[in-house]
Amino acid sequence: MNLLSKILVFCIVVACCKQSFAQNLTYAKQVVDTLTSPYFAGRGVVEDGEAKAAQYIAEEFKKLGLSTIGTSYFQSFSYPINTFPGAIEVQLENKNLLAGIDFLVEPNSCKMQGDFQLIWYNESNVPTLKQLKKLSNQRFFENKFIVIDNIGAKSKTNEFNLLKINAVGASGIIFLEENKLTHHLSTSVTDFVTLRVMRTALNSFAKNISIKIDQQFLPNYTSQNVIGLVKGTKYPDSVLVFSAHYDHLGKMGKNIYFPGANDNASGVAMMLNLAEHYSKNVPEKTIVFMAFGAEESGIIGSQFYTENPLFPLKNINFLINLDLLGTGDDGIQVVNGSVFQAHFNKLVEINNQKKLLKEIKIRGKAANSDHYWFSEKGVPAFFIYTLGGIKAYHDIDDKAATLPLTEFEDCFRLLNLFVSEL
Repeated sequence: MNLLSKILVFCIVVACCKQSFAQNLTYAKQVVDTLTSPYFAGRGVVEDGEAKAAQYIAEEFKKLGLSTIGTSYFQSFSYPINTFPGAIEVQLENKNLLAGIDFLVEPNSCKMQGDFQLIWYNESNVPTLKQLKKLSNQRFFENKFIVIDNIGAKSKTNEFNLLKINAVGASGIIFLEENKLTHHLSTSVTDFVTLRVMRTALNSFAKNISIKIDQQFLPNYTSQNVIGLVKGTKYPDSVLVFSAHYDHLGKMGKNIYFPGANDNASGVAMMLNLAEHYSKNVPEKTIVFMAFGAEESGIIGSQFYTENPLFPLKNINFLINLDLLGTGDDGIQVVNGSVFQAHFNKLVEINNQKKLLKEIKIRGKAANSDHYWFSEKGVPAFFIYTLGGIKAYHDIDDKAATLPLTEFEDCFRLLNLFVSEL
């Protein structure tokens, strides 16, 4: 083969590799765009967003030719969840505040409608414990919202804590936020309303608030994990697992939803990309793909799975949990890296050889995603997420349009090479 022929072959190989990874990135963007669309309503309980997302993933598994464990891709479970399916209205001094921009309703809040007086407390005017007890006994705080302005509050810790947990019986609490609004979910409900309000949206002289909050508590909401596999050609009972939670925060009221592009449409996109790859390049060991529900509610879906496994957990050689994979400017973080040091060292070695990511940072044990219950049961597991880039998280700005997927392709390469070593 002459020099020109060698160069031509090399160029063809490079072009094919680039095309292959470009196809992965195209598929990833398609998955993220789909899961963050209004149809999926933030992949929460309201409007069946979580169920729609589970069905979508099952359909993708089927298209890719993944096998089921048993007769279905689904593993159902139930859990309690508090929701806000209807009207969410807050008005301050005749000014309508915008949900997600000016305020958020805390996830454990109850249903409420009416007009309420605002009582402001900061470091200089917090009552003593004795005064708070007296005011509470006199029902002073009924039909009132307490505004907690705790900037610089250091000397009134006990009093502020009593106000924060509403031990005084107010109708509601308002926490002032300086930088951004961050939402979560709750599996319980209180008998009062808590609001997170941007300081810029709340006039310090405001005396009254009008609210209408439609809330519904579901004690036995049914969710599901979505599970498919590619059976190994040589060691079918030896299993590697890729997992990613597909649920997010859903909707708050009729108009506002949390898209959840980085958290965690990006992780699902990576999992499906890997499923696509291994469905075409069948490995020697079985690879199982687990999409968990109810992660945002307290890593409930993965806990249910580890307590009700569909095959022996001891068969799992290693699990890699994928979450927040939409950036990567500063590399990746590996939870459990210091727990499974040899595996972490191998990951770093591969990265150094191939020069893929800027840095692989090590972290210890943490109960912050679906890997946790597996490692608690003795399964070696990593939780990998990207670092740097955009800061949108648990808010209405975590959108597909602004998710860069900066190091998505290099993360894919790293995971692929790491699995080949397992």
